[in-house]
Amino acid sequence: MTDEKLHRLLDRTAQFHTEVQRHVQSLLPAPDERFVAAFQSGLLSLEHALSTLMLVDQGLFSSAIALTRPQFESLVRGVWLLHAASDNWVAKLSEPLTMETAKRANEGLGLADMLKELEAHPDAPAPIVAQLREYKEVTWKAMNSYAHGGLHPLSRTMTGYPPQLICDVIRNSNAVVALTAQLQSILSRVAENMLPVREMHEHFADVLPIIHSPTASTRGKHVG
Repeated sequence: MTDEKLHRLLDRTAQFHTEVQRHVQSLLPAPDERFVAAFQSGLLSLEHALSTLMLVDQGLFSSAIALTRPQFESLVRGVWLLHAASDNWVAKLSEPLTMETAKRANEGLGLADMLKELEAHPDAPAPIVAQLREYKEVTWKAMNSYAHGGLHPLSRTMTGYPPQLICDVIRNSNAVVALTAQLQSILSRVAENMLPVREMHEHFADVLPIIHSPTASTRGKHVG
């Protein structure tokens, strides 16, 4: 991929973020503690995604890629809070931040355990959970390397970042944004709020890993 095509992808991704933000800002979660907590987790995921885009635009690629891990993890936590978290965990993660509540929350489940609980829960949406599992298996080791300053970012700092790699990172991040927009719409408990999401998935298919609908697979690419 050429630098020109990368810039085109970044411009289209910025438009995608604008549309997602406009839609999400029009939503309110259902008035239930579980829905509110999941919605906040989705907002956090979208914030990380926007920050990734801004860092890439500034040429700060290592930091940008490092943020794709909390972006993905925040989405998984939102889905887990909605479908699989116990009432006790929902309450813990909804409390005001204090030293005591932070200590209790830090004893919570990691990403792997949240995915396991989602896979075991009969009410969790199997296609979405499968997408999350697949995404983790493809990208997790590299995302961890960037988050912890491992071989991947150290090597790329010396050799540089090819445009195709940055393209793959942006598309993978956009896939998580698309799923998060879907989650936020579901949390509103208004079926019509899914319509704009479906339209965005079609209109911005060129910035996603594959052309898909909200029920189709989102296949991530290796981040290296």
